[in-house]
Amino acid sequence: MANLEDVCSVVKAIEHQAEEAGLLGAVSGPSEKAVKAAKQETLAGRRRSLLVGCNYFSTSNELHGCANDVRRMIPVLEKLGFMSENQRMLLDEESGEGPKPTKANMLEALDWLVSDAQPGDALLFHYSGHGGREPAEGGGYHETLVPLDFDTAGMLRDTELFEKVVKRLPAGCRLTCILDSCHSAGALNLPYIFVGTEEQLQKAVAGEAVRMAMEVKWKSDFEKWAAGSSRELFSDVGSLGKNVWHMYHDGSSTGFMTDEAQNEGLTMGEVVAISGCRSDQTSADVADVEASFGLSGAVSGSAGGALTSALVEALESSKEMTYADLLEQMRQELAQKGFAQVPQFVSSLLVELKQPFRLDSIWVEDATEQ
Repeated sequence: MANLEDVCSVVKAIEHQAEEAGLLGAVSGPSEKAVKAAKQETLAGRRRSLLVGCNYFSTSNELHGCANDVRRMIPVLEKLGFMSENQRMLLDEESGEGPKPTKANMLEALDWLVSDAQPGDALLFHYSGHGGREPAEGGGYHETLVPLDFDTAGMLRDTELFEKVVKRLPAGCRLTCILDSCHSAGALNLPYIFVGTEEQLQKAVAGEAVRMAMEVKWKSDFEKWAAGSSRELFSDVGSLGKNVWHMYHDGSSTGFMTDEAQNEGLTMGEVVAISGCRSDQTSADVADVEASFGLSGAVSGSAGGALTSALVEALESSKEMTYADLLEQMRQELAQKGFAQVPQFVSSLLVELKQPFRLDSIWVEDATEQ
């Protein structure tokens, strides 16, 4: 089979012929997503965290490892400077103690997390529970977080979380979100999603090009061409060319692609999210993380979320990792263990993922790099 460059060159050439023949409108190339030379600067302000684990105990939607996920994260966060005195938890489990992750409580706790945020603050939100999708007004879907009382109070939509959390952060403030839930890559409506290194991207785009090509009705197009109508053939070839070309160029140099273009430039603070899966995937609730991930310790109960387990396992290792290393390690770990979900890195800005992974820094332009 031809490689990606061959596919791109062929469809681009035919597309150009179609344009010259007036069969297609002018095609404008996608804008390149350029990452500015940057370095990380440690934040000296407050550390504040919100951890939510919802098991939906004694309901038809019951999960088993979400409260455990929260408890497994606590000692990891303490080592990274997020202490219990500046931390809130919302848990739903069999014991029934403490405030529950109802929609009202989640909104109030999220307001506490960001309401008086100042430049220099580092904030963290960890959510383990169900994630959902609801039809959007103009087509497509809203990705959601699912509170305990969602059947009466409704879900927390991506648009609501963007407005009430992401947009309220001041410049010089960092929010890290860890979302161990289904459909979670789009749950905050952040504009940029990291799809992988150039090598990984080329493999993915090549596979997508084959899929798109198989969906086109080539037989019908060629029959119409033979009958004297070339518009359908050129239109389909041109569409394939534009789609592949867009996928290849929009991300090939940085690994980032635009996910929510309407939200580009609307945020002042820096928000990065590690999600359990793509927006079209589900995240696993693992029955025995001790056996699957080698996690043990003081947490009662062996169930847990696949993303949180892979993240804790990675962060408990002694080696220093970059953002890209961490993402790739979690992806490989889950793939090797038979999980179909693919963790994602989503952000409010384009960042250099070859920097060391940290929760208490922001990216600043590096004047020494040109």
